[in-house]
Amino acid sequence: MNQHSATLLTWEKASALLIMAAIFLLTLNTRLTSGKFSGSSASVNHGLPATSTVLWHAGNFRYLNALPDKLLTYVDTLPHPTGGAYRKLSSTRKASFNLFLDALFKAIDDSLADGSTGDWCGVKAKAADANYEVIRFYDTDTGRWFIHGYDKTSDGQAYFFINPFAKRNIVIEVPHERYEPGTALEGARLFTALAARALIINNEDRCSSPTATGCNIGTTTACADGRVRESDMAHEVSNAFYLLHVRYTDMDPVTKFVQLHGFNYDPMKHAQKVVIGDSSTKDILTTSVSVTFANNLKQFVPTDETAAVESCQQSAGKPNPSLCGEASVEGRYANNPLSDACANFTSNSKSRFLHIEQAPTVRDDDDSDGWYWGDINEALIRTWGGCNMNNGATDCTLGSQQTQYSTWTCP
Repeated sequence: MNQHSATLLTWEKASALLIMAAIFLLTLNTRLTSGKFSGSSASVNHGLPATSTVLWHAGNFRYLNALPDKLLTYVDTLPHPTGGAYRKLSSTRKASFNLFLDALFKAIDDSLADGSTGDWCGVKAKAADANYEVIRFYDTDTGRWFIHGYDKTSDGQAYFFINPFAKRNIVIEVPHERYEPGTALEGARLFTALAARALIINNEDRCSSPTATGCNIGTTTACADGRVRESDMAHEVSNAFYLLHVRYTDMDPVTKFVQLHGFNYDPMKHAQKVVIGDSSTKDILTTSVSVTFANNLKQFVPTDETAAVESCQQSAGKPNPSLCGEASVEGRYANNPLSDACANFTSNSKSRFLHIEQAPTVRDDDDSDGWYWGDINEALIRTWGGCNMNNGATDCTLGSQQTQYSTWTCP
């Protein structure tokens, strides 16, 4: 090879190296400006595809710590203290909890659109500011991921479970577990059977707080002195339970709510095993969702006991006024968001809220007597059956089992 040829080869190598370097710098600049190498938790790629094909639970959602367990077992063993440690939310903690919800629902929306996005580390930080823990809960029975939140303090604020890939736009509420045993377990069964949007459960027992609520509720036989306490999630607004209800009510005008209650059924005193109200003060409203639900439920209970199912809106006079849910602050808000749910009863009925009082045999898992929680489930499907979320049009179930992905560490 002569000197001229060697010089040309050297220039060719140099040109190739310069081109490669330019391509590398251009790629690096693109990734920096797109946030792929930024300091935010949502930007770390972890080798995920550079397209929007990452499943919602397979990407940044993994920054939340994980807990695998049987949902029904876990819910049934959640503590509901009676020791009087309950404290309602301060204005500061209320603001922090709402900011936590802002971050949480933004991350859910982002991850549903593209699993490689969603600032879940930011969600953890906002939860910590509100003194809440937020984790990934893997239900080993259904093989599905949910979001679970709980109070890290002894204040006794609500537990909640959220299904980001819900099929039915229904929120299940359980305000009185322990005092009304079995309602939380029933709620968990309905949450999975319906592929519902959320399950919210009281933490502290309804009579735990020594302080009476300031809301216009009336009296109760639940607590020894007849006073309704601040720890009663159905009758007080300064708590995380109510704030979650408000958030779901406000961010989607078609979200429906089922609030599960129980009463000590005595056949010598009660003609009904199920009393359903829409939380309005109306005695007669044949178009009420409570009437529709009652009629649907009668199709699944023993034919000779259909009279034991009654709606508070189907005829003049209440079947049992204390069981109609007119004092439920969540029901009041769902029916009339512009009013003060703490202070005012409402005659509005928006067909968004069901207050269901049940005898123990209705909320259990034993169908041998012709009554069990599955009847409630079937009636809800008949009443609010639309599977109009995610791919609900083709699959109304929770869906196939999901992979138990490992946890990532926030930067």
